[in-house]
Amino acid sequence: MTEDDRPRRRRMVQGRGADKQRRMVEAAATLLIDEGFDAVTHRRVAEAARLPPGSASYYFPSSAALVAAAVEAAEDVRGAAAQAAADALPRRRRSAATTARLLIEVLYAPHVDDAVVTRRLDPMTTAMRDPRLQPIMRRSRPRLLDAARTVLRASGFEAASADPRDVDLVAHLVDAALLTAASSGADGVLDRAAQTVARLLDRWR
Repeated sequence: MTEDDRPRRRRMVQGRGADKQRRMVEAAATLLIDEGFDAVTHRRVAEAARLPPGSASYYFPSSAALVAAAVEAAEDVRGAAAQAAADALPRRRRSAATTARLLIEVLYAPHVDDAVVTRRLDPMTTAMRDPRLQPIMRRSRPRLLDAARTVLRASGFEAASADPRDVDLVAHLVDAALLTAASSGADGVLDRAAQTVARLLDRWR
């Protein structure tokens, strides 16, 4: 290798390293979204990224560093998917029940099912209690509230979307409704939560 070739070689190595790190961050985010914190381990992340077992430990020396990267990437995925879903809604008057279900789907984008509390809400609540992760969650919230506001406006709930405090209230109610619904059984969680949120939305009609 000539002296002129060395900088190019270093750039190639650095580029491959950055690609591996990106793949692991994306894998960690997916595991967190789909399965929760317990799935975000060095072994699982390396496996999901299709890299050698020790790769994650090399780029993320501690579990805390790996989890922080996973939370930040997962919130980016969630925010982008929430805004995309909200922006894609055609403007038309919707029922409170339909709007409530859309709000749940947007606030818990990119996908949601009846296991939302254990897989999504519990990990998010844990992150909000962790001083190291709180800044990530705080940065993510305005984007999610903007998406919720878009859903309300697109569905004919202009009054509910006018005051940011009311949009925040609706988002808090979505979380509380999901927790309450999950405590009543594993099936039909989304439907029961949507019914609760719809009762609040009806007051703005």
